[in-house]
Amino acid sequence: MKIIYLLLIAILLTSCLKRNEKAVNQPCSGNCITVNVRVGTDLNSVTPVSNANVELGWNRPATPIGDAGRLIAKGTTASDGKISFSFKAQEKELKDGQFYISVKKGTEYFEYHDGFYGVKKADSTLNLEAHIPSKANIKILFKDFNPKISTDYFSCSPSYKTNNYTLMGLWLYKANGQGTNPWFSLSDGAFTSLELSGVTAGNEYTYFSILKKING
Repeated sequence: MKIIYLLLIAILLTSCLKRNEKAVNQPCSGNCITVNVRVGTDLNSVTPVSNANVELGWNRPATPIGDAGRLIAKGTTASDGKISFSFKAQEKELKDGQFYISVKKGTEYFEYHDGFYGVKKADSTLNLEAHIPSKANIKILFKDFNPKISTDYFSCSPSYKTNNYTLMGLWLYKANGQGTNPWFSLSDGAFTSLELSGVTAGNEYTYFSILKKING
């Protein structure tokens, strides 16, 4: 009981932590970490994104108690999609935790957030790419599903790229706004037509993974 009580206290303390935003965009000279960021969109990030809001920070995610860290710098990208930050790292930031960047461009683009570990030198230079696809709505019409045995299933799972390495799966919704996993089996019952909708990338490929098994 005592362990559970202490764990609850730790969770509450963590939820109350807020990052320090009192010293942002401080000038630095000597032993500075430089972070160069390019924000792109379209397939393979070929199009630079200007006027995107970029934040650079540090934190130490941990359970049960982490360090909310601080907002180090922020600004907007130039016409070539680039922005550069130079700052003096605190001693603890070179020993533990992560630096991270987040990117926002209004409501018409997906947000970007990524952390990077292993920065141990006070005079490091980091070159980072941030990819933010535009948003588009997608609707999928599933028709004539009639499973016969328990091993029958059908699935059509859409996804899009959030960067050059990661595919982000889409969460689809029924007409009533209820979220659902687009995987149907005998327990879901037969249907003649079902429409699901969601948000996908609007300026690059949407990928579809289709799996089906009928009558064993």
